[in-house]
Amino acid sequence: MHVDQTERVVAFASMTLSPAERKYSTVEREALACVWAVEKWRTYLWGRRFVLRTDHQALTTLLTSKGSSRAGLRIARWSARLLCFTYDVTYRPGYMNVNADCLSRLPLADTNEDTDEPDMIAAIFRESLCAISLTEFSVASENCPELILLRRQIQEGWPKTKKDLPQYVAPYFQLRDELSVHDSLVLRGSDRLIVPISLRARVVDLAHEGHQGIVRTKQRLRQLYWWPQLDDLVHSVISSWINCQFSDKVAITAHAPLTPVELPSKPWEKVGVDITGPFENATWDCRYAIVLTDYYSKWPEVAFSSTVTTEVVVRFLATVFSREGNPNFLVSDNGAQFTSHAFANFLKEREIKHLRSSVYYPKANGAVERFNRVLKECIQTTERNRRPWKEAVTEFLHNYRATPHATTGVTPFELLRNRKMRTKLNILPTVNKNRIHEQVKETVKRKQNKMKEYTDKRIRATQPSFKVNDTVRVRRPEHVSKGSSKFTEPLTVMRKVGQNTYLLSDGRKWNVSKLAHFPKQAVNVATENHDAVFDSLALPENPNVPDPVPRRSQRSRNTPRWLTGFVR
Repeated sequence: MHVDQTERVVAFASMTLSPAERKYSTVEREALACVWAVEKWRTYLWGRRFVLRTDHQALTTLLTSKGSSRAGLRIARWSARLLCFTYDVTYRPGYMNVNADCLSRLPLADTNEDTDEPDMIAAIFRESLCAISLTEFSVASENCPELILLRRQIQEGWPKTKKDLPQYVAPYFQLRDELSVHDSLVLRGSDRLIVPISLRARVVDLAHEGHQGIVRTKQRLRQLYWWPQLDDLVHSVISSWINCQFSDKVAITAHAPLTPVELPSKPWEKVGVDITGPFENATWDCRYAIVLTDYYSKWPEVAFSSTVTTEVVVRFLATVFSREGNPNFLVSDNGAQFTSHAFANFLKEREIKHLRSSVYYPKANGAVERFNRVLKECIQTTERNRRPWKEAVTEFLHNYRATPHATTGVTPFELLRNRKMRTKLNILPTVNKNRIHEQVKETVKRKQNKMKEYTDKRIRATQPSFKVNDTVRVRRPEHVSKGSSKFTEPLTVMRKVGQNTYLLSDGRKWNVSKLAHFPKQAVNVATENHDAVFDSLALPENPNVPDPVPRRSQRSRNTPRWLTGFVR
């Protein structure tokens, strides 16, 4: 209230109701508005008596202590939130409450009070689009430097060759028989207008209204208009719209060429660990399987468990390491069991370097993933034969370790133990081979090159073109909810950590098969004038011719709504 006893507006605020809030009754929605307004301006109302005016007369009692016994549970809870304020509720009819009622006729686009700048700018551009009148088009055509030269050339006649034409008229030479002049307008054929330079940006925006994409936008334009390099301009305009760049159909990922893992120099130097499951129809103690594989000898270790916490995984690894020794490197995915502080301390005590694969890219730990497939086939056979899982898998591991591996050509037992395994099939005494390790390296290298050539051809692999400080979007896993974007918000490439692996600004490593380019101009256009894209087309007025440290997962914390208006 002003000193002259007249009301003066200090600030306006509005909020769109959520889908759940829209189902409230009229009384509850009006009460919610009062509570939201008081808590929003809490810093100005705290400790002083104020008047709360509403155009819903029932709230004059429901939001006070007198009506708390008659109000519903929801309104009673809201009324309790206002007990720390001193206020009087008064009634004002709707036709007199115009200061507040006008905003209820124009709600915001969403409930987020902090408007994102790029979306706000894009909204301004959308609202500024309006139809182009014939008068406006004629005036722009009359004053366009390029069309002035074009009309003069059509009236004077065309030369025999394109070389004799001015620079800005030369693109029209191939269409010279289709062009005609009607007053200040230039037409191609009978119904396609040549658009002046000053209106080309606006015409493209009108054709792109609704964000249908590049192909459909060009189809709409070609029906009514034409000008040189129309396709290039459409590509530039749509690339400058930040909302279009966030569309999933624009983000395209590509497979990188296969990168064979270099064979370690000795057995048990590098091992990989993974968790598979939960299995269906499994007993309580066989729901999950912890798998470990030696990268050199392909020696597998399997342990079943009812749970797969960090403690269970550490206990399994400690048992294996007590028998085989500590490896130099351990490869795992980014599961919670392998990123915890307890797991990091376990490896640190044994001086084991932890190598984590790219996020949502199990191929990076292919030695374990390939054995998981074999293990699942064994479990399926065991299930059909109705045998106990642990007994059957133990027998399977015995035979697997005694069978020559497809990559090395030698049994895992022989490479790890440096001797042959005696099984039920052996009749003659076993004989050791001294030069077996040199042969293995040659065999593995030959087969890796053959598999790389086959895989790259099958997936149509391309060399990655990402550089440091490039802006990219990451493809989310396949289990995202329907209707949501398959790609994340734009991230920045920090550095290259592998041949096909990059560290992004989110602190995680991603394989290039999960990354899609995001043009920098789409980010910059959010803070610049939208018409800057067309500056290069304008003519002068007088034309002349380290691995991240394992960290604990963070939970999201939302600030209370009543603190959003607080000013320090």
